[in-house]
Amino acid sequence: MITPRERVLNRVADHLAGQARPLRVAVDGITASGKTTLARELAAAVAARGRSAAHLSMDGFHHPRAVRHRLGRDSADGYYQDAYDFAAFSRLVLDPLGPGGDRRYRTRIIDLRSDTPVDEPAVQAPDDLVLVVDGSFLQRDLEWDEVVFVDTPFAVARDRGTRRDAELLGGLEKAEKAFDQRYHAASRRYLDEVGPAARASVVVVNADVAHPLLHRIGGPADAVVNLFSYGTLQTPSVQIEHFGRTLVGKEDVLPGYRQDWVTITDPAVVAVSGTDRHPIVRHTGDSNESVVGTMLEVTTAELAAADLYEVDDYRRALVRLGSSVDAWVYLATD
Repeated sequence: MITPRERVLNRVADHLAGQARPLRVAVDGITASGKTTLARELAAAVAARGRSAAHLSMDGFHHPRAVRHRLGRDSADGYYQDAYDFAAFSRLVLDPLGPGGDRRYRTRIIDLRSDTPVDEPAVQAPDDLVLVVDGSFLQRDLEWDEVVFVDTPFAVARDRGTRRDAELLGGLEKAEKAFDQRYHAASRRYLDEVGPAARASVVVVNADVAHPLLHRIGGPADAVVNLFSYGTLQTPSVQIEHFGRTLVGKEDVLPGYRQDWVTITDPAVVAVSGTDRHPIVRHTGDSNESVVGTMLEVTTAELAAADLYEVDDYRRALVRLGSSVDAWVYLATD
């Protein structure tokens, strides 16, 4: 039985694995929001889909301690401005994996615990690599292909972080002071100045780690994306239930695919759609075969709602329609 957390991770992994080229993915959020755990799980989920994936932590791209603490050990401005060597990270990781790069990237430049520089050989990235990077302030002057923002309330993150770091920071009281005066004070400045949740292409609400919520996916808050539907998402009652409105669409076709049928066992989906027999499509590559449907324009919040409506028999992928427009579509998982 798939867990609610696995379901959200799988939908985000489908979104990433369905895109071409080496993909540079940030997992962003306030301190102790759950970024590292989610990034590791997400890289594993992408790899399970047959795509090359790697996880990298910004811990390996900190400035030396003398730079990080030059404004004082408790300084929020010092943490915000001096924690990470973003220039080196861009030069050694993002640029090589970007357009025209040689795909040779570094995994770290410092051992954070010993505060010792590291000069390790570059790693050659495979052509289909999805690199998942976790860290703080990642939408400040860095260029990414996708950004997952882990949205966790400050009170929840403070409780997690202070318990996690109490031994490292000299006890619970000192950990609470560090979070209040340095880490979360800097995080509040980041939220105020950058607005990272609105800019991110994916937003996962992580207040309850066992039951995260997929809030948005597919682009920033104001983006509109194309979704090709050949089944129940074309039905007004389903649209109203999951999107709160009826959608305007254009008839289109998906060439090189054929339509089959699947029996749905999720009672909520059956109740909304009115049937347990749903269409599903599979790739054939035969130009004589095609599936007729509707291209819908949806917001990134609506695309997230569609992801959660579709059962696990479906995975979302990016395709080229007969009209030469690129759109997301739900295909057979197998």
